[in-house]
Amino acid sequence: MENITTCLKNYIKKKLNKNFLQFLFVVITVLLIFSTLFFTGCVKKETVKLYFAKYEDNSSFLVFEYRDVVKDENFYKTVIEELIKGPKDEQLYPTIPSSTKVYSVKVKDGLAIVDFSKEIITDTSKIPHSSTTEILAIFSIVNTLTEFDEIQKVRITIEGKKEGKIDDLYIEDFWGHVGIYEDFTRNEQVLLKNQTE
Repeated sequence: MENITTCLKNYIKKKLNKNFLQFLFVVITVLLIFSTLFFTGCVKKETVKLYFAKYEDNSSFLVFEYRDVVKDENFYKTVIEELIKGPKDEQLYPTIPSSTKVYSVKVKDGLAIVDFSKEIITDTSKIPHSSTTEILAIFSIVNTLTEFDEIQKVRITIEGKKEGKIDDLYIEDFWGHVGIYEDFTRNEQVLLKNQTE
């Protein structure tokens, strides 16, 4: 009789332990789901304009595309990283090689200093370097950043330098036509006229 009672107690104990573990698993899963929803719902995002290339009838322009970007301490860097990812609209074209990395974007006194990896000038595999593509590349960066009131000028650096050589290319020449000898202000001339919001 004692054996049966002991067995019964052990069985109940095991069942309770198993049920408790299942209950605990369900509670933890529900808490994880709710916390994920809560925190992602609380992440502040800002809708920004990114400028990409459009080619038609022997003309080229920059056309904006909206993108939601997380507004945190890396906001401007993330904006430029989104620009490098390229457009979602299939009628638009990227302006910066996708292999390019953004090391930093520092904003002070109206000037944004954007530091890129060397691929921005060395990678010609997807975006051929010409005077047209160079203007579109530079001003896609400049016009995207000058959408923000706190930025009036943009300086482009590569691997932390404004001049010098990387892989036998002069940094200041950029893609060999316009160059990055100076700080840039917004250029409305390269934008597609009458683009609707």
